[in-house]
Amino acid sequence: MKDIWLAGAGIVFGWLMTKTWQDPGCQIGLTIFLVLTALMALTFALAVVGHGRQAPAPPDDADEDTRL
Repeated sequence: MKDIWLAGAGIVFGWLMTKTWQDPGCQIGLTIFLVLTALMALTFALAVVGHGRQAPAPPDDADEDTRL
């Protein structure tokens, strides 16, 4: 079901882009909007993926005397 929403959004954005791109005054605004939207989505995705990650604990050196 998620793929249907993504495909539908792609079709709508594509249609909107073709209609807006024909107007020279809207080309820069549309380009800025699309770039900023992509950057915000990337930032959000990286924040969600990296949230709550901690560095792994250092190895325990208590048994270092037994290793040769």
